[in-house]
Amino acid sequence: MRIISSDEIEACLEDRPVLETLRRAFRSNTVTPLIPDLAIDRLDQHSGHLSFQPAWTDFAAQGDVSRGYIGCSLALDLPEQNGLSSGLYILFSGSGGQPIALIDGVRLNAWRTAGVHALAAAYLSREDTSRLLVIGDDPRLPRLLSAYAAVRNFTSILLAGVSKETQKRISNQPAMAGVHIGVTNEIHAAQEGADMICVAGPEYDTQTHHSLTYLDPPAGCHIDVLDTTALLPSELLEEARLFSSDLSNPPRSELEWAADLKELAQGNKAGRRYYGQRTLFIPGPGTGLADYALAAHIFLRS
Repeated sequence: MRIISSDEIEACLEDRPVLETLRRAFRSNTVTPLIPDLAIDRLDQHSGHLSFQPAWTDFAAQGDVSRGYIGCSLALDLPEQNGLSSGLYILFSGSGGQPIALIDGVRLNAWRTAGVHALAAAYLSREDTSRLLVIGDDPRLPRLLSAYAAVRNFTSILLAGVSKETQKRISNQPAMAGVHIGVTNEIHAAQEGADMICVAGPEYDTQTHHSLTYLDPPAGCHIDVLDTTALLPSELLEEARLFSSDLSNPPRSELEWAADLKELAQGNKAGRRYYGQRTLFIPGPGTGLADYALAAHIFLRS
């Protein structure tokens, strides 16, 4: 069994191949059972949870077991980790059943998250999208913005509430060459000129999740929600066309969803219907399909 480190993952992955791998995954018949998270009771309000995201080739539909994989991501989330869960991905041979790879789950998570959100942006943002506003801080932002740049030609990126460390890492991304990157505190005014808005998380100097009551994107804007705990205005959720990654397990069951990435990738549902429509993407909790596809991609290329 090969152990694939975070450095090896970085060395073998590029944004565009990752996006196409994920696109093919959402078009496939990969089996992705839903396994509830397991609560871990610990003293002094230090409880956490352990999550499993299994997936495997649809061997029955394929008609043989000579090719394909069986895999599962394991993620541990404890309060001491400050929102950054640790994890591993184990990949088995579909024919022999032996474990063939153990992959760093944290770096896999970063690439998978970026790829899924960028794939959604490819379907839902306008093709002439060039101005991006990022609200809030998240350590995955440099990887996410690099993936965005693989699907849209950004000329300007404004960062609001992003730490200086994250700002520096964003600026150092090769995909940001030629892109004007600025910082603003005037979020309300900045959103008026945005073609796309990324709700990334709370501002770096706050300890609580933010309520975006002021969020009122212009017509035609695509809103990509990285921080699923952010409180979005009810008017926006009612007016925008809503999308998720997998509606078999939606992030919020009370909302009216238009389609998920499976339906978009397979051509069964439409994304943006007209130029001035506001679209909004919130990922679902299930990541088994994307993790599986990316783990196999890494195994074959590392």
